[in-house]
Amino acid sequence: MSTTPRIAGIGASLSDIGGDLDRARAQLDELIGFGAEAAELYASALGVVADARLIPERIRELKSLCAERAISITLHAPIPIDLMDRDNIALHRAAGRVSIDLAAEIGAKVVVIHAGRAHPDVWSAEPDALLDFELEELSALGDQAVAAGVRIGLENISPNPAVIAGRLTSYSLDPTLLARQLRALDHPGVVGCLDYSHATQGAGMLDLDPIEGARTMAPVTGHIHISEASGVPAIPSVTSQSDWMYFGIGDMHAPLGIGCMDLDALADVSTVLPGTLAILELQGHARGMLAGSLTRLRVFADRVNALPIAA
Repeated sequence: MSTTPRIAGIGASLSDIGGDLDRARAQLDELIGFGAEAAELYASALGVVADARLIPERIRELKSLCAERAISITLHAPIPIDLMDRDNIALHRAAGRVSIDLAAEIGAKVVVIHAGRAHPDVWSAEPDALLDFELEELSALGDQAVAAGVRIGLENISPNPAVIAGRLTSYSLDPTLLARQLRALDHPGVVGCLDYSHATQGAGMLDLDPIEGARTMAPVTGHIHISEASGVPAIPSVTSQSDWMYFGIGDMHAPLGIGCMDLDALADVSTVLPGTLAILELQGHARGMLAGSLTRLRVFADRVNALPIAA
């Protein structure tokens, strides 16, 4: 039996940084005070990259503040990175590569990248070609990640406003298809990032079973994002995330414990890879409920860690 727990630590993403590294310091210290072992930084919010190049003096400050704190750092690459966007792939490739460089500089062992998207008409016409294109790009980026001592976490997306409006779609709305893509890739530098909230929303949109999706995705999952969601898609007239939580629609980024998701049932199927970190994603409107959500996330992690691990 492995001695490494499935979930090796819990934590949360930082929010409302706006390039202010003093805010990053304060939020990291807050997480440490709550007993968290991990924190996730959003790359575009840090003000340390421009024109897909690191800004040396800013990197030095960020590197120092991360190194001074006893907390594991993970990095969320810019959400717009899309390794299926063939027309603009040079830009996406550069953003992905500098995200790996940034992670290596600050000691982040995981870089989260969202799975590929395409216009529904393009996807319908050539899904296999798009999947193969993404596999090639992921393989190259994974090679860089391995050399840098970093792993990419490929994340299932939510039914975001572009998806709901019919401008984009993604195979990863169904985590079982993301698991299939990861197995086809079979790269040591790329694992799944299972976002339970996104999976719940995708299941609501596509009439799927969110528990079964989590079960299928779990064995290739090496990183977790979690918050609560109802699974009801957002509607065009309600555009603010704080309003989404109020209405109970869309990507609410709501605190754990509000009762929208069966966290016990999700934990019981979460046979994730040993050493996985679980990151709570709360936006500013829910930040005041961080401590209680982390307590519930610890209970979730303990339940997952009680699951057997094969030798």
